[in-house]
Amino acid sequence: MVRVKRIQAPIIAGLLLLMLILPQSALAAGPEILNVSVTDITETTAEISWTTNTTSDSRVNYGTTTGLGQTKPGASEGTAHNIILTGLTQGTKYYFEVESTDTSGPNTDDNEGEYYSFTTLAPATYTITLAPVCGVCGELIEAGLCDEIIEVTATVAAAGTYHICWDSRAAGSVVGTFTVSGAGIRTLTFFMPEAKKGSHNVYLVDNTYADPATNTFATFTVNPSVKIDLEEGPVGTEVTLNGYGFAASQDIRVTLFQGEVKKGEEKTATANTVGSWEVFYTIPDTPAGGYIFKVEGKEGTVWVNWVSKYFKVIPEITVTPDSGTVGQKINIEGTGFASEEEDIEVTFDGEARKENITADEDGSWSASITVPIRTCGRYDIAASGETTRARNVDPVKFTVIAGISVTPALAYVGDEITVIGGGFAPGEEGVKVTFDGTVVATDIPVDTYGCWESSFALRLSAYGSHTVSASGDTTAAVTTTLDTQAQMIELSPAEGAPGDVVSLTGNGFRGSQDLTVTIGGVAASGDMRTQSNGNVNISFRVPKGSPEGEQTLVVTDEGGATDSTDFTVMKKTLSTTPLPISPKDNRLRSGDVTFNWQGATGSTTYTYTLEINTTAGSGNIWSKSGIAESSYTLTEDEALPKGTYYWRVKVVDDYGNEGAWSDYIEFRVSPIPTWVWVVVGLVVLVVLMVVAYRETKFKVTE
Repeated sequence: MVRVKRIQAPIIAGLLLLMLILPQSALAAGPEILNVSVTDITETTAEISWTTNTTSDSRVNYGTTTGLGQTKPGASEGTAHNIILTGLTQGTKYYFEVESTDTSGPNTDDNEGEYYSFTTLAPATYTITLAPVCGVCGELIEAGLCDEIIEVTATVAAAGTYHICWDSRAAGSVVGTFTVSGAGIRTLTFFMPEAKKGSHNVYLVDNTYADPATNTFATFTVNPSVKIDLEEGPVGTEVTLNGYGFAASQDIRVTLFQGEVKKGEEKTATANTVGSWEVFYTIPDTPAGGYIFKVEGKEGTVWVNWVSKYFKVIPEITVTPDSGTVGQKINIEGTGFASEEEDIEVTFDGEARKENITADEDGSWSASITVPIRTCGRYDIAASGETTRARNVDPVKFTVIAGISVTPALAYVGDEITVIGGGFAPGEEGVKVTFDGTVVATDIPVDTYGCWESSFALRLSAYGSHTVSASGDTTAAVTTTLDTQAQMIELSPAEGAPGDVVSLTGNGFRGSQDLTVTIGGVAASGDMRTQSNGNVNISFRVPKGSPEGEQTLVVTDEGGATDSTDFTVMKKTLSTTPLPISPKDNRLRSGDVTFNWQGATGSTTYTYTLEINTTAGSGNIWSKSGIAESSYTLTEDEALPKGTYYWRVKVVDDYGNEGAWSDYIEFRVSPIPTWVWVVVGLVVLVVLMVVAYRETKFKVTE
């Protein structure tokens, strides 16, 4: 035992000394530097990277000798460090070390005194590179100049002026020029010239247009392209297609397709010496939708599909004539609708004037309509169909020079109705307006253009269409219609709980019809009808089951006349709270418990909700609602096992309004334990055995 203690003492002392030394050593060491590398070395730049085991800053000390002499810090702290050295000399060897500092101090990695190193790239004598190395001609900025931007990187070995030439070493082929004061690298851009398909040389030449060195050129490949001036339009649209980068003098064919189905005629052209051409194509009668212009070039005896351009045919209507009088027939033609589209409708100023029109297989159709009664002015004629929406068809303006109109055309009793007339005799006298035959405005002045304006308050009238007429001393009566709309005038109150009485008045409904009232989609009960003149004066109760909160109250008669408003359904808490009677703080030997309470009284019909919990306030294990009496006995299936329970009860009225819960009442279910019955059984058995023994003994003795 002594030997063990002697061995343990030095070990423990050593460990304590090590625990004291290691933190100090780590504190002095700074972050651990790992994975030092050099990447992306160019003529004038290099990227130095390394990682540290803690968040730290970064610096690179570098120079052309091991004395270094230059420092570049990193931009931010972290564990991954990347510093790009710039402004370096071409073809030169550089030495460097890296440094990082964290909260414990700095650390430097100088490659164990040897220093890291790299050598920048030496400049080429004369070179030229392009980016990209192929492309297509874009929209022409001007004749002979495309918008494909090509970047040129040129390396030169001496001072002077240099040119970038396209296809030949000549002054007329120059696409870029630069001047340098010594050897170096220059980058510039130019627009690709209009050129035929294939490879084209881009030359780097000196100021005499001679090669400064052997093979100072790069190759650019031109591919065919097509530009289209319009990408959508109606039947009859003239589309211009321009092709660039095709073979010189190549035969071109342009065809319109929908899927694999050819539409219209072919158009042909011949490319010029630089591979460019132009075609004008008129869109034929064809249904709405997407189409493809297939552009083919003839390669020997074979037509090759080089480019496809998308075009969308949109619907259009035309009107003949574009002006007229009230009652005049006008013709409308439509194109670019769906093939054999049905249910096409023509509207005038938003009013349907022609319906159930069917287009032919090319999506074209025609119809005639009568100019409706409107004041003089310009109106939209529009069209839509089963699949063609009105918003996709530009309306056509039509000028009306006769008739009357009413605003609004849908109105409520008491609204101010404006009547505008046009096409009457200039200065005509005796102009009057009638509503359903009753004069509502007289002696209306007419201006020198035969136009006039008047107004009247919409009189009491039932829901639906009514006739408004106007006439003068020389102008026969012209008519239009005005629709009376149903409206609620007053709702009192505007909030309530289920069962509360609400009064409602309104007008503009159909006369002598049954009414339906809903709140939040739940219908109120009761006998509710409109009066013979369309007025409404009814009372009803907020229906049971109405959702709580702000709801929509809707009133509708048998004929569909309807109006709506907001109504807030409140929550009502009944003032009655049942008084629990039994069980109450007692122990029950059976789980078939009978609950009794003092219930509510009055004319209202109430039911009760009973709840049993395992604690006072939580642990609900059983509840039952809709109990009609003031007592309830648990069924055999509902019987409670041994335990302590809490019960409470609340009252609910016919409309679902609830009272407050009663207080929780505690009771216990404690049936006689099984072991008691076992003991009793054993005692009884012993007694029976003793009696039997005694009986047997006595009989034997006798």
